[in-house]
Amino acid sequence: MSRRTRTAKGAAPTVHIPRQRGRHQGPQVIVVVSEEPTLTARATAATGRWVWKHRRTWAPTGLALLLLPVTGIVHLITPWAALVAAPAAAVPLAVLGWKANRTAEAGTPAERARRIALAVLALASLTWFSMALWFGPAEPVLMGLWSLITLHAQVTWLFARLRSTTTKGTR
Repeated sequence: MSRRTRTAKGAAPTVHIPRQRGRHQGPQVIVVVSEEPTLTARATAATGRWVWKHRRTWAPTGLALLLLPVTGIVHLITPWAALVAAPAAAVPLAVLGWKANRTAEAGTPAERARRIALAVLALASLTWFSMALWFGPAEPVLMGLWSLITLHAQVTWLFARLRSTTTKGTR
């Protein structure tokens, strides 16, 4: 019985097929030797598992990374959409003013500061969105602003999640 190594085109990289000679030929035995994944494949798989495990923690960054190319595509197709989106930048300030006038006491100073911070973040995000639709998201100033807004949203998200889990655990 001799051994031959044949390379197969397909999923298996190397296939060893032992040849049997003579009258008594039994069933064919095929041995598939799999190769170790490359370092790049292993790193990609580990990164994918880590991202999937922490997907809720990194939601704002994922949303920002999704919004960036979508904004670029919309800018290329219809840059005049910025004129439609620009009035939406005033909505967070209007909601903040309406909320302050609606209640006599607007809550604790921490709650007011949190509302103001979220209104400023929403105002900056919507302003960036409308400017990116008009000028394109690849402008250096807009990329810097996008980075700062994404960083601020991620940090705010992490602190809010940390605080919500801390307050739930102490009650």
